Amino acid sequence: MSSPSKIKSDWDFWLNYPNNLQKPENHQPIIHPSYYYIYNCETNEILFTSDSFEKILGYTKDDYSFIEIMTFLHPEDVKYVMECERKAIEFTEKLSVSELNRFITTYTYRVKTAYGHYIRLKQSYQALEVNELGHMNRAIVFHELIDYHQQREKDDFKIFDRQSNQYVHAENRFNLTKREKEIFELIKKGHTSIEISEMLHLSKLTVDTHRKNILSKTNSRSFMILNHQSN
Repeated sequence: MSSPSKIKSDWDFWLNYPNNLQKPENHQPIIHPSYYYIYNCETNEILFTSDSFEKILGYTKDDYSFIEIMTFLHPEDVKYVMECERKAIEFTEKLSVSELNRFITTYTYRVKTAYGHYIRLKQSYQALEVNELGHMNRAIVFHELIDYHQQREKDDFKIFDRQSNQYVHAENRFNLTKREKEIFELIKKGHTSIEISEMLHLSKLTVDTHRKNILSKTNSRSFMILNHQSN
């Protein structure tokens, strides 16, 4: 794993240039207070924090683990956070080892600081290190402060694909179209392009075009590899 100092130099830019910089009429960017930390997913420990972590929260990294986070959550957000994490786990379990650091999971919740008041955070995290079993071993977690009074959508859980630079549905991580998913399922069952064209009343050229699009979206070299990864 990279040393804390290396991680600090690599990721401090995010504190000055968060993902959702807003530019008011005078075109001066508004920098939202934020911090990040390195999280050990196996031991539920925080290994390293940015300098602004303690300043914003009032806690040190030794005060903050997954167990403590649950006690700091706003009571009305506990169920929502658990549901978001359940969806995140279900999503990552479908990924191959090479895909784990491709996606960023985001959602918002409220947490109580050591100063005695609640703040609203936008959490974004991604895999930083994967173990030999293909599970997320360490993650880098970003927290950005947002307007406390801002109403959260009923469900603001999102997954961002860094490769395609867009958000994806948890159930459709490659943003395949309805037709592409249909063809992919038939390919997994062993059907050839000619057979698929007859079954779906499409030309073989159209089916082959869909096949190419599926491989491109999934960043796969062949359907043999893709079939193995999707099982």
